[in-house]
Amino acid sequence: MRRDTADMLSAVSSLAMKTVLLTGGDSKETATYIGKKAGISEIHAELLPGEKMRIIEELQGKHHKVCMVGDGINDAPAMKTADVSIAMGGSIGSDIAIETADIALMSEDLSKIPYIKRLSDATIRTIKFSIALSMAINCIAIILSLLEVLTPTTGALVHNVGSCLVVLIAARLYDRKFI
Repeated sequence: MRRDTADMLSAVSSLAMKTVLLTGGDSKETATYIGKKAGISEIHAELLPGEKMRIIEELQGKHHKVCMVGDGINDAPAMKTADVSIAMGGSIGSDIAIETADIALMSEDLSKIPYIKRLSDATIRTIKFSIALSMAINCIAIILSLLEVLTPTTGALVHNVGSCLVVLIAARLYDRKFI
């Protein structure tokens, strides 16, 4: 088990996410030992790639959003089935996992996983806010145009200012640090 596994799993748990261990290369005893040591309560071992897919489909059937983290060729089918997949680079067989994944980490740094979750949540909030702001600006501009307060030229300027605001809001996500 990697040194940073427990810290990563603790951070993931604090984000209201459940962790499940799916392993094909470990015996049940080894997987149980590692899983319990890491604080994972649901452990599945000695799985074939199709069995990993089946477990992910069962979780999705219970209306869970599934993020699969994998690093090898045996993880690729499950990664394709998951809602989001993250490939950990740097190990043998990781090329297919990287090709299949939605996100590829080129290092084995597990602390990036909670960071990715926080960044994706912030991105979704930013998108929703930007859409609402754009619609509000456009509605106000339409009303002001109907009242003949805005001319076509000032209307175009208001529209461009709204577009610039959306870009500036999105730029706040660049190099975001989460504590």
